Amino acid sequence: MKKLILTAICILTNITLLSAQEVYLRLTDYGGSKIVIMIEPFTGQGLPLDKITVIKNMEVIIKNDLDYSLYFTIVSDTFSLHYADNQAVVLKGSASDTSLAIILEDFQSREPIMRKTYGLSGELRRKAHQISNDIIEMLTGEKGIALTRIAFSYYTAASKELAMVDYDGYNFTVLTRNGKYNIFPTWAPDGNRLLFSTFGTDRLILYLFDLAKREIKVIAAYDGLNFAPCWSPDGTKIAMSLSKDGDSEIYVMDIENRRMNRLTYTRAIDTSPSFSPNGREIAFVSDRSGNPQIYIMDTNGGNVRRLTYHGSYNTSPAWSPRGDLIVYVSREADNSQQIYITDPNDFAPVRLTYSGNNEEPSWSPDGLHIVFSSNRSGRYELYTMNWDGSRLRRLTSGLTANAPDWSP
Repeated sequence: MKKLILTAICILTNITLLSAQEVYLRLTDYGGSKIVIMIEPFTGQGLPLDKITVIKNMEVIIKNDLDYSLYFTIVSDTFSLHYADNQAVVLKGSASDTSLAIILEDFQSREPIMRKTYGLSGELRRKAHQISNDIIEMLTGEKGIALTRIAFSYYTAASKELAMVDYDGYNFTVLTRNGKYNIFPTWAPDGNRLLFSTFGTDRLILYLFDLAKREIKVIAAYDGLNFAPCWSPDGTKIAMSLSKDGDSEIYVMDIENRRMNRLTYTRAIDTSPSFSPNGREIAFVSDRSGNPQIYIMDTNGGNVRRLTYHGSYNTSPAWSPRGDLIVYVSREADNSQQIYITDPNDFAPVRLTYSGNNEEPSWSPDGLHIVFSSNRSGRYELYTMNWDGSRLRRLTSGLTANAPDWSP
């Protein structure tokens, strides 16, 4: 019997390793070849120096956006194109006193691909991000993420408030100043509302923050804890954790009529729900096996299956917008918290982080990047990385920040 058990363990281990390799290959071979794009220096004939500086700054922002998107290989001269068999797109920018013309051309034929003029008024960093998104959509058919934002919690001297930054870490904006403990900000699919929880006198209350109207209203204020919210992809429902019946269970609320449906009925702690992109399943955390592991169930609470089997403490699942991966946090033997990804249909964990403690991952809306909190610098700050764990970028500095959530 012991030999049979050992044989079974070896077979399962080999299957897991092979599956993990398949996931890694999928990650490192995303989308085949990248589009080569040559960026010519933007011009502004006859413009004053301050205008030229603005145009050059916009050029740098656009270049950084395109490079970060993972769709392109950026080159700056025609010599580099010999390595790409002269298959490339040329990006040009020509500015007047009031506008910036953006031109895309095929390098070989010099045929125009796009020509669009943008006014040079308003917030020009935002305008540059819009140009980047337009270029990405024109050349790939995919929506760009350059105008997205990241909401998070951060510590002040006497409270924990909510704030947000642009996806590249610029434009820090404070959202709450109530002097309380505000946690778990979660974007609505429309990008105009946030769910978050705040500690009251005797409970953790769930609120809805309408950013356009600057209005905050109570969503759930039951006895105990009202926390860990997650929106359904169509924005009509909210999954959340409530402890009103004793232990923490998962409920789904219809946002229109506030009707509540309880999904889990165990003596264990069930929490951290995350909808699948098709809205038919929910990943969540439960300690029903004796320690926290990640499970998946249908949105009616049925067909529960355990996902994670490695490690004794796995939490914070987040479903990729592409539907093919789940990112989560696992406690290692040295008690550090590290981020993994796995295929939700064929458990194959791939470790992404190795330094410090890394927690609370959230996907970019294109499914190609992950934001998370890490104390690798000595304090918890926000970082982003590619979905294969590469290209780490720190977003915050001088703040103790956590619980990031990437906007649509």
